[in-house]
Amino acid sequence: MRNSVRLRFGVTALAGIALLASGGCSLRSLAVNAIVPTLANPDSYRSDEDPQLVRDSLPFLLKTIESILDAEPEQVQALVFACTGFTLYGNAFLQVDAEVAEWEGDYKRSAALRERTWRIFVRGRDYCLRSLELKYDGITEQLRRDPAAALADADAEDVEVLFLLGAAWGLAISNALDQPALIADLPAVRALLERALELDEDYERGSLHAALITLEALPPELGGSPARARVHFERAIELSNGLDAGPYVTFAAGVSVPEENRAEFQELLTTALAVDPDEDTSLRLLNLTSQRRARSLLDQVDDLFFDELETEETLP
Repeated sequence: MRNSVRLRFGVTALAGIALLASGGCSLRSLAVNAIVPTLANPDSYRSDEDPQLVRDSLPFLLKTIESILDAEPEQVQALVFACTGFTLYGNAFLQVDAEVAEWEGDYKRSAALRERTWRIFVRGRDYCLRSLELKYDGITEQLRRDPAAALADADAEDVEVLFLLGAAWGLAISNALDQPALIADLPAVRALLERALELDEDYERGSLHAALITLEALPPELGGSPARARVHFERAIELSNGLDAGPYVTFAAGVSVPEENRAEFQELLTTALAVDPDEDTSLRLLNLTSQRRARSLLDQVDDLFFDELETEETLP
């Protein structure tokens, strides 16, 4: 009921923006600044119990936010929500679809979904960069030249955007390992997440550590480290009190599979499926989508692991 009321209000609000826009820039800005906090409320999406409803509604909302940004390109809340929304859409839905298609052997569909996924993450990244540029002029180029120096003046108020930017950028790279131009930005991603970690390790109950699992699960030649991934995994679980299924699934897929640790893989995914999505409603949507991913991974366990004993027994 609450979501339907919010949606009706949003449609009415959009009509109001269109009418006020003809009255001049000041009235338009006033309308946008009043309405965006209501429209751009990620909590109403993250706490939803129906992932399909969120999946169906997010594209319309994101295009609405982009329309607002066309009119008011420096509306900070709209920029941050656009980054949040595109990252959420890619992470909760498109990336999972690409993985499931790959595990089912539909490699053509998986490749197409991967490309769409990294492009959606880049879209989110660019909105976060625009929001940072409003405070730190020229930071986009500085992040590519000297990431540590670019972030030296960042403070605790920047942690949300640093996290969102690092997550969107890192997820784009992890889905585009055939894109050298993106891979070259890895130092910037690491610097963003590590700087945010310095400023507020507890942010969103371990979300920074969870994001760093993805980064450290990359191949060693790209700077990944299973040992560091394990440290971040353990800390993410500790800070979330085990109520976030995401780190279990990310670590199982990113570290346990390459290390051929089938027992750990199954234990982690079983633990992820045991998380109650209703115990922490702020994690409900992501827990439900992580559990979908966990079930898909468990269905493919025999294809993901090489069983030496079974192979020896079946050899002629």
